[in-house]
Amino acid sequence: MEKKEKKVYIEILRMAATFAVVFLHINMTLVENYTSDELGFFNFAVFNDGYICVKWAVPCFIMISGVLLLDPARRMDWKKIRKYVVRMLLVLATFGVGYALMELVFTQKSFSVPMLFQAVLNTLQGASWSHMWYIYMLIGLYLITIPLRAVTEKMSGKALEILVVILILGNFFIPSINTLTGLKLVNFMQIGEYVTWYLTGYYLSVTTRKLFVPACIGTVVSLVFMIVSETVLVCQTGEAFALNHQTSNVFTLVLGASVFILFKHIFERKQAIHPVVRLICRTSFGIYLIHPLFINFIYKVLHITPLSFPIAAGIAVLFTVVFTLSLATAFVLKKIPLVKNLL
Repeated sequence: MEKKEKKVYIEILRMAATFAVVFLHINMTLVENYTSDELGFFNFAVFNDGYICVKWAVPCFIMISGVLLLDPARRMDWKKIRKYVVRMLLVLATFGVGYALMELVFTQKSFSVPMLFQAVLNTLQGASWSHMWYIYMLIGLYLITIPLRAVTEKMSGKALEILVVILILGNFFIPSINTLTGLKLVNFMQIGEYVTWYLTGYYLSVTTRKLFVPACIGTVVSLVFMIVSETVLVCQTGEAFALNHQTSNVFTLVLGASVFILFKHIFERKQAIHPVVRLICRTSFGIYLIHPLFINFIYKVLHITPLSFPIAAGIAVLFTVVFTLSLATAFVLKKIPLVKNLL
């Protein structure tokens, strides 16, 4: 069996991204379902800005996948890819269909056998719970991993850097310019922002460029711009994520890449992985799949939200509760033979 040595900074970043994605959905849930008039402008802006602060989480997960799966030292073939894809398909067939069915039952306040078929159809159409989009995206990345490796393994460091820059220009800079200015600049360099993140993660893991200072500046500048611009737009339009929710937003690119670089710089020389980090990393995928279940139950059934408390305390309390329950549930599920291979 292939023995893979863990990159400590990757594991610590994975743990941080797991915390961040739970925090992200604690903030997003009310904003996505209520208006600023219903929540109050201050609360609406706090939730919105809280989301902005952890917007790097999913890009970092994608970059971590790029680091691990595009590494030429890691054995990778179509047999492994098939195993990864089948795992994600089974996740969709279980969690995806289950969540789609729960949504139908909750909406219609009843259950019938045709609902099960509708839940399957909804899942096939990408209409399960919103966080399941990540599973469809992963399947696509897995399927292009072997062709991408065939390209990157033959590239010099300079050629890889040029490719990443071209993809960033096409998938982030030009779309952002068009969004900010209303222009419709023609763009011939688009492959997809997720593929760009995937390759960017691998590039940042192997580059020898000194990027710590630019990453510090990039983190501050991107956060300040997104928080200020989003707050202004919320004030003007009353709508959340009017500008910065797009995955092709260039400031999201800067923030995600900067956070990756900071973790690499700070923890790259660390040798040991703390048992707590190891535990959270081992259950991170399960936590991702499960945590919206607890958020929905607490918000929709128990009718407890961050606004049930002073808002800062409410966010902290619900984050702690949801994360703890998700971690415990994922830990238990990984002990069950038929389930552990999915998580």
